[in-house]
Amino acid sequence: MKPVVKVALPTKSSDSTNPRDFAFHSDYSSIKIYKKGSGTGTVPSSSNVDISITHSLGFYPISMIYAEVTPGSGKWYARPFGLSAENTKVSDNILYTYADTTNLKFRIENNTSSQKLVDYYYFILGHNGK
Repeated sequence: MKPVVKVALPTKSSDSTNPRDFAFHSDYSSIKIYKKGSGTGTVPSSSNVDISITHSLGFYPISMIYAEVTPGSGKWYARPFGLSAENTKVSDNILYTYADTTNLKFRIENNTSSQKLVDYYYFILGHNGK
């Protein structure tokens, strides 16, 4: 018997036999995390820093970026979905924050009068067939 990992959707049972009742089920195909990581961007006052992470998948992957724009605050903002009410944020401008066939790129914007250290982590989802 092989081990099975299941994450049932709210109001659904993990004993269900319907694949649509699960957020994740190891018996069914799903998108894999190809690459994940983290870092810190040092952003001068009233400036921007561009981050580039190479994936070389050869296609446009799904990706997520999370940033803690105020160090130690515990408030993490998601990109491309969340909007930051802070004066420092990951840009939502598609000219600066996007994934192409080789890289995940994003811009951290600092609209304050002091330098900011912005912690971030990311996930690049996809399977390259290897």
